[in-house]
Amino acid sequence: MKKSIIITGGSKGIGLACVKLFLKNNFNVINASRTDSNPVKNKHYSFIKTNVSSEKDVKDLFTKAAKAHGKIDAVICNAGFGIFANLADSKTSDFDKMFAVNVKGVYLCNKYAVKSMLETKGGTIINISSIGGKNGIATASVYSATKHAVIGLSSSLMAEVRKDNIRVVTICPGSVDTNFFDHPSAELNSARDTILSPEDVAEVCLLSVKLPQRALMNEVEIRPLFPKK
Repeated sequence: MKKSIIITGGSKGIGLACVKLFLKNNFNVINASRTDSNPVKNKHYSFIKTNVSSEKDVKDLFTKAAKAHGKIDAVICNAGFGIFANLADSKTSDFDKMFAVNVKGVYLCNKYAVKSMLETKGGTIINISSIGGKNGIATASVYSATKHAVIGLSSSLMAEVRKDNIRVVTICPGSVDTNFFDHPSAELNSARDTILSPEDVAEVCLLSVKLPQRALMNEVEIRPLFPKK
């Protein structure tokens, strides 16, 4: 039977790379994003408009996905963004926006994914954090704080539900060549063609899902091998 996966933020960057790779690997793929800016032409692809910071939207997402596919085998919580500034110059409104998407969004998607997977006795949840969630980065204090929070939530949930045959995986990428670095305040110390590609991270996500069921890759750091100036 074809397996089904929900990918948040699946319209660009890492999320879009995951959408394409999981379709290639015979999954039904649901892109849960605000917009379907890069629609994929595949009969096993669907889009459900979702604001991950809205509990109503997330609850509706899982209800619709279950109705369409019966069982959700995996969820990739990828939606997130960063706004950069020295802390003294940062805006409280930006803090609120980042925590709403990067942390509350992950919490809500994990909550409803677990509810669904407890009923079906298994599944894999992948939370995309960042190397910035493990190491402080100048001008990225708020973004780093959100990614630290994702690691804390994810590792705690893993300890809760591994006994229920549910895998929770935290992936912490280093620099990835996405629109993240298009923002003028985002600093990149290496040439973009020498950092990770979204497809590199997608491969780790696929491996996390396709491991033998007895195996759990609970936290992964993936970095550029040889970034150059």
